[in-house]
Amino acid sequence: MSRKKDRKRKNFTIFLANGKTLNFTNLLKKEYLKDENGYPYCKIRYFDKRINKQRIAYFQLINDSVIGYAEDK
Repeated sequence: MSRKKDRKRKNFTIFLANGKTLNFTNLLKKEYLKDENGYPYCKIRYFDKRINKQRIAYFQLINDSVIGYAEDK
C-alpha cells in the first residue's frame, strides 16, 4: 500500500469501560445500523496490516462496555 493511500485513510477509536481503547488506523468504511430488535450497532471495515487483509468489526452501541468513540473528520 502506498503512503499516499495510507494518508487518506481515517482513524477510528473505540473507548471501552475497562479503560482500554481499540484503535482502527486504516478505516475503510463505517456504518451505523440497527439489528432485528432495533438496537444500534456500528459496522467497521478496516485493513489489518498484520494479516494483510480487510476485516470487519461489529460493536453494539447500547452495551455497557462501549462508552464512546472518536473518528477523524
